[in-house]
Amino acid sequence: MNITEMHLAVQQGVDKINSFQADTLLPQEIDLELNKAIDKFINLKYGKNNLYGKGFEESQKRVDDLRAIVKTEKIKFKYLEESVHNSHVYFSDELPSDYRYLVKTLCTVYCNKSCSTLTWQQQILEELIPGNSRKIGLVSAKFVQHDDIHSFLADPFNTTKRNKPLIVFEGNGIKAYTNDIFIIDSLKLTYIKNPAKVSLSLDTGIESVDCELAEHTHQEIVDMTINSILEGISDLRYKTQQIELGKNE
Repeated sequence: MNITEMHLAVQQGVDKINSFQADTLLPQEIDLELNKAIDKFINLKYGKNNLYGKGFEESQKRVDDLRAIVKTEKIKFKYLEESVHNSHVYFSDELPSDYRYLVKTLCTVYCNKSCSTLTWQQQILEELIPGNSRKIGLVSAKFVQHDDIHSFLADPFNTTKRNKPLIVFEGNGIKAYTNDIFIIDSLKLTYIKNPAKVSLSLDTGIESVDCELAEHTHQEIVDMTINSILEGISDLRYKTQQIELGKNE
């Protein structure tokens, strides 16, 4: 559905097919309810707080529900500081502006060919020594909670490694932890993005904005929107609509 069709479907569902019980709804109000429903839909499909208790990528249906808003961006790291237990911290404050939920992270890791201790110039990313450096490649990072990071770094079995660097999220960025033998140059961040807000424009000079989610999800979003509006106007059909909504997967 495009945004015009979504508006018509919402109006038809609320108006009892032209009974005009909710004919005072403005396009801006329908836009607001549709955007609220889209946000709720994403949260339900990403997490496990739903009828089937399955989160993102735990079933093909969940994958297809959100695949249209999965995105990958490359972000660069800068050397920040030395840390405890012979570790070093790299930081990037380049989280994408549309970032919503993490899917996975892959770090670009370098070390010396002999895996010997890096020089200070190498550590702070000023010098990679092209003839002597070795790119390990893209390795999967391990997300750690802030209150656990120091205990992980102190544990030789769980500390940061060149094949599994430790990362934490902080503010609008990511901190990555290395040791004396490897550095992190950049990170490929795969995430679920915030979709553009849908909007029906009545002005010929402004374009309407359609829903970015996959086509098969649009009817579910319309149903959720109708449900929200019926609840808001205390319509007796609210319970019936909830039952029907509960059948959506």
